[in-house]
Amino acid sequence: MPIINIDCWEGFNEEQKKEWIKELTVVTNKLFNIPPDKILVILRDTPLINWGQAGAVAADPDFLENSRITELKLKA
Repeated sequence: MPIINIDCWEGFNEEQKKEWIKELTVVTNKLFNIPPDKILVILRDTPLINWGQAGAVAADPDFLENSRITELKLKA
């Protein structure tokens, strides 16, 4: 039985989540011929304050810019 775990930022509405779960089940069934009742999908919403990339927190207004740094500048 496959277990599909999705970690995502909070903000998807109920209808989007239902559709996402349905489509993941459909594609998994189609690709691997696994009965739908054997496919488990788990969506985990995480608040933006709990996400980070390149040292930047996703809740910060400048996250997109600050999360794309490729080199850390160390402070003395």
